[in-house]
Amino acid sequence: MTVKEFDPDAFGIVIFATLSGKDGTRRRVKMVLDTGATYTMIPWYIAEELGYNPAASKEFLSMTTASGTVEAPMIKLDSLSILDHPIKNQNVIIHNLPESSHVDGLLGLSYLKHFKLTIDFPKGILALE
Repeated sequence: MTVKEFDPDAFGIVIFATLSGKDGTRRRVKMVLDTGATYTMIPWYIAEELGYNPAASKEFLSMTTASGTVEAPMIKLDSLSILDHPIKNQNVIIHNLPESSHVDGLLGLSYLKHFKLTIDFPKGILALE
């Protein structure tokens, strides 16, 4: 089990993830945990830095955002790791969050469903096993 402390009064639970591309390129990104998101989401520029071409994706997902419904490409990352818990061949949605979000992406259920996740808000502790 890996434990991470967080500020229970913050706007969300922010956590760093390591993303790996096809050619071994790695990128550390700041994400907010989102148990309401079916998929993990990363922005276009990070997908491109990792060697992916989201525009060439053959798989798209309709999603509802604050500005309406959009079609977003889905790609398969070589690996996504949180707190030293990697998942290979992880599907992620490519969509840019507003700059005001102050994070790179959303950590959704497509990643979280592989683990037992415990969130203790009074203590400000997240545990992943």
